[in-house]
Amino acid sequence: MNTHRRAFTLIELLVVIAIIAILAAILFPVFAQAKTAAKRTQNLSNLKNLTTGMLIYVGDYDDFAPPSRQVENGGDWWTPRMLNWKDSIQPYVKSGGRTNATGGTFNTTPGNGGVFQNPLNQAAWSNALTDGNGSGYPGDETTRYPRSFAVNKDAFRNESNCGQTFWPEVYSGSVYNANGSFTSLANNAGTAMLVPTRRIYPDTESAELGKPASAIGTENNTFPSTHSAINTDQNHGLTMGFFDGHAKNINAYQSLASDAWGAFGGPNGDFICNWGYNRGGPGNGLAWRQGIEANMRVIREFNN
Repeated sequence: MNTHRRAFTLIELLVVIAIIAILAAILFPVFAQAKTAAKRTQNLSNLKNLTTGMLIYVGDYDDFAPPSRQVENGGDWWTPRMLNWKDSIQPYVKSGGRTNATGGTFNTTPGNGGVFQNPLNQAAWSNALTDGNGSGYPGDETTRYPRSFAVNKDAFRNESNCGQTFWPEVYSGSVYNANGSFTSLANNAGTAMLVPTRRIYPDTESAELGKPASAIGTENNTFPSTHSAINTDQNHGLTMGFFDGHAKNINAYQSLASDAWGAFGGPNGDFICNWGYNRGGPGNGLAWRQGIEANMRVIREFNN
């Protein structure tokens, strides 16, 4: 009986290895894209939960929004004793966030972001300082929540002719911008309520689309730049939650053109406040919206 067993030749083995390598090269990008798409879907779901939580809060408080930031005592500035809108709606979403550490000290390690976190935001639990301010600890300025979403500070600019912003702020017992009524907005379905951010602060505005930063939220004034203070998810899109409760992904440039920020109701689509702004970069000296767009064009995040 012939017991000789034929083995793979070297050439056959190399062919098999080459086929496996080719298949891997084809499939790995597909897997990466699928993973990114799943995170993008999760981010949209998280934001939808936050907008729903905000609407439930508003329903319980006679149509008024929570303060964007609340600092009851002067000594609470830049301590975890500061409160913001996330603390107000956390009981309604019951996901993510944490209490202050003993003695009101900052948390020093990343926490559970829950629905407050965008899984595509590299700055979510970064400890990069913002404009030299803040704690230098992970997450937002309180360290209780991640950096992912902020309230839209431009909302209500069109309605108030820039006289005041929408979100109340409480400092040492005094209330500023004491509007906050959802019925005061002319276009709830078209005005963004919650927007993406890399910053530690609880609010942001359209001008920060053109503010350069790193992926982890370190801000600078150097153009061109790789990233913006406001982060995109995919295909230059911003995941935004609107005042009527819906959430969607919108192209960053389109968010300006369609006035999703609620601030560009002036002549020729200009910023309603008619403010001048020294931005630096190519946007310096231009009208508000045009200046933002000029800076965005030299930020790789919006153009790669």
